[in-house]
Amino acid sequence: MDKRYSEKFITSFLTFYIHHFNADDLEVISQYDVDHHVNELNAFIAWDRSFRLKDIVPLLINRHIEIINLLLDDLIQNADLAVDTLDTPQAWENWYTEQKNQISYPDR
Repeated sequence: MDKRYSEKFITSFLTFYIHHFNADDLEVISQYDVDHHVNELNAFIAWDRSFRLKDIVPLLINRHIEIINLLLDDLIQNADLAVDTLDTPQAWENWYTEQKNQISYPDR
């Protein structure tokens, strides 16, 4: 595995990410992904959909670490993430909720 990010950081991110992938709720991640790595990662997850969460995370790390690293690079650079605070899926969830709360929606 590329040592750019810790395994705990990546595993936490992927657990969070797959949850939002399954809920079709990745708009915040997508807004910071300038190079469209979300599309690539989503294709891999959709292809491997028969796997359980505990099985797909290591599979993604082993097969697609470069795409994951590039997506995390985009998020860190564009969303100004504090890597040292996002070491659990719940920490990612808290960050995501904060980001969603900052989005202004047009009046309907």
